[in-house]
Amino acid sequence: MTAPASAPSRRRPRRVRGPLAVAAALALVAVACSSSGSGSGSGGATNGTEAAALPPCPLEALAQATQPVEVVVWHSLLAKQNDTMKELADLYNASQSKVRVRMENTAATDEELLRKFTAAVPSRQLPGIFVANDTMTQTMVDSQVALPAQSCINADNYDMSPFSKTVMSYYTVNGVLWAASANPGSALLFYNKDHFRRAGLDPDNPPKTLAEIRTAAEKIKAAGIVDKPFVHETASYKTEFWLTGAHAPIVNNDDGRSAPATSAALEGNDSTLALFRWFDGMNRDGLMQGIPVAEGQIGQYLAMAQQQASMVVESSSGATSIEAFLGGTLDPSSVGAAGVSRSGLDFGAGLFPGIYEPGRTQMGGPAWYIISSQPPEVQAAAWDFLKFMNSESSQVKMLTEASYLPYRLSAATTPEAKAFFDASLAGGWLRLANTQVQTIDPAFPGPLIGPYAETRIALRDALSNVLVKGTTPEAAIAGAQQEINTALQNYGQGGF
Repeated sequence: MTAPASAPSRRRPRRVRGPLAVAAALALVAVACSSSGSGSGSGGATNGTEAAALPPCPLEALAQATQPVEVVVWHSLLAKQNDTMKELADLYNASQSKVRVRMENTAATDEELLRKFTAAVPSRQLPGIFVANDTMTQTMVDSQVALPAQSCINADNYDMSPFSKTVMSYYTVNGVLWAASANPGSALLFYNKDHFRRAGLDPDNPPKTLAEIRTAAEKIKAAGIVDKPFVHETASYKTEFWLTGAHAPIVNNDDGRSAPATSAALEGNDSTLALFRWFDGMNRDGLMQGIPVAEGQIGQYLAMAQQQASMVVESSSGATSIEAFLGGTLDPSSVGAAGVSRSGLDFGAGLFPGIYEPGRTQMGGPAWYIISSQPPEVQAAAWDFLKFMNSESSQVKMLTEASYLPYRLSAATTPEAKAFFDASLAGGWLRLANTQVQTIDPAFPGPLIGPYAETRIALRDALSNVLVKGTTPEAAIAGAQQEINTALQNYGQGGF
């Protein structure tokens, strides 16, 4: 069945297309370093309207089931994330007899998973749980196949006070929390400490802003260590992180949070212009390598692994995979980097280097949605499993083994988590990332956009045009503004 008409919604979307590169980037970061109260669920800004009537969460259906209920989970996570999720599903299955969770890694990339999901919506041939990219919040609402987590929170009297208000605010629309679980991620600056030493830079004091990246790049280049010290894949999520971290909206109406976005907000924004001018200057002065976005490409990671670059900004969610690679327990061929040597690599990580200050980003990472087109007992079983995923022990395991930051805040303060933060390379990096996520402004966690895929294409192409075609920052921003405006105007004319 579909969500009833009374379920909170906005407009129906166009068929989503184009690259959403976050999940693939998270899994492949290893190669780079081959180198509130109970039941509220909001925790942040809403559209300024009262939540509409919610569809029911059929909790009683699981108790009434006469045989084990199977819940299929679709996801596209790889490497340590995939392994850890499978282990948690096995633990849950062994802990009770009513539900059997089956993880299905149904796509190699986030883009492929999104295509599979949108293609399956018309026929309702969908899983019980869909693990979506963080950009898909509005898409999941408008698909009319997602059961709001708020329905189950209310029906189960589930206490949301232990959870991150920032994370809840990101996945809240019109006062309704949609994601039933989340695995927050952030982005960090990864750098070659040996290159810093050889250039006379402090290897334990990485750049904290874009200006400091430029200074470090100039010194590394002048020392003859690397010709183009900074490598950057033009993935849009990083552009968004820089803008959101500077409180620069991508679309109007408070980044789509106070009301549906109707136009882009890139032009006339000093921070957007400063960001694009920084990239233009770095590129023109031969201080960076620009890597175009393409499914399966890992050029920025190989540049770091082969010591052809000294710095890269990438997702924190690959930290445990990075450590596994450096420790020899991750096969490079498993992430498309066969033959890459670990010899001589000494990598560190620092806070996300902002336009103006360090550590200011936006929400990232996958979110888990219950699919309402499944039978009631499957919906109820899905909620039961996601409560397990939200438990402190599960959150600790996702942190220490899969590099995902805690949604349940207490997971970061457990003895196991503290030991992980203090004793491991990945742990030290993730401590930084966790600090970043928990300091995101809940009222400005990142944009809420219906045609998010088209928006990301526009942002990606704008930066690529500056780096590859020599387009001026002003012209590139104007082009992206127009493309996003067109996407917003067209939104609602297609649908699933």
